[in-house]
Amino acid sequence: MIYEDFLTLKGKDFKGRTLEDIWSFSDKEIEENHDFIQIVFPLNKPSQSVFHGYYLDSQDIVDQIKKNKEATNNIIKSSQWFFSFLERNMYWNDQHDHNQLRITRVIECLRLLVSDEEADNFYKNVLELIKDNNQINMRTLNFWKNA
Repeated sequence: MIYEDFLTLKGKDFKGRTLEDIWSFSDKEIEENHDFIQIVFPLNKPSQSVFHGYYLDSQDIVDQIKKNKEATNNIIKSSQWFFSFLERNMYWNDQHDHNQLRITRVIECLRLLVSDEEADNFYKNVLELIKDNNQINMRTLNFWKNA
């Protein structure tokens, strides 16, 4: 899979979906599908929970995506799309929920491919969502803080 093509709306993922297809997922589809988050928010390490094997396996690929304004803008757009899902579905504000792992991935991806500022903004916005009723365990909060 060529990440840059996928992130610039010119390609499809390993299941034949475009980024726009994923952006049009219903909340139920976002919640129930576990193989898209690693594609929409790629990292330079394999996923520990989904085993399709797709990740940014060279620094050249990371650098290429970082330099591509369309790709980075779409990563930002994806983070806003996922944040909207989190706002609408606060059940993840619990001791344990798989969406907490997804939040960590979004922060790490933004930091790796876009900027510290975008990563920090996403992190702060998530904390703002839970500020009046934080149910997240300390270990997860520390993962987010250090992502």
